[in-house]
Amino acid sequence: MSTRGSQKPRKSLVDRQSKQSWLDAALKALASGGIDRVRVESLAKNLGVTKGSFYWHFKDREQFLDELLNFWAEQSTETVIANPNYPTDSKARVRAVADDIVRLDLGKMDPHIRSWTQYDKRRAKVVARMDKMRFEFLQGLFVAAGFSITAASLRAQSLYRYVLGEQFISARGSMGQRLQRMQAHVDLLLQE
Repeated sequence: MSTRGSQKPRKSLVDRQSKQSWLDAALKALASGGIDRVRVESLAKNLGVTKGSFYWHFKDREQFLDELLNFWAEQSTETVIANPNYPTDSKARVRAVADDIVRLDLGKMDPHIRSWTQYDKRRAKVVARMDKMRFEFLQGLFVAAGFSITAASLRAQSLYRYVLGEQFISARGSMGQRLQRMQAHVDLLLQE
């Protein structure tokens, strides 16, 4: 019996050498063992490419780490904020954003990024900028849903802290359970 149809197709050499492949591999390494696991040699080996591919895209490791942080910010924050497909109804929009946060597991890298940047003041500024951007976005959603600035601020803080806290709970449950918990939380926050 052939298993050929059930195997995942391997990425082509061009795909494995792309800038995004390096950044994706680095995020996986960061999640599996911290910033010390983000090494050019081991990433090249995991991607099945030479280190030359790395230097085609990045001047050095420092530039790579800066771009890695920017890649994380774009993937976990900017794509949600810029999404034009959310509903126009303000309360439905809050629910849709919360749903995306869970479905796309947008907070999954936050503990690893925060652990890495905790002692790196320059890069910690990027995380602080993302926190501010995320909070202002959430606050704006609640303001649009009819809450005062103060009430919207409290709701945004609650939702943001909920998302971050979920990442530190080891028994997070199934996707369905996580979506139910998030929607229950959002329902509470949308009550007047």
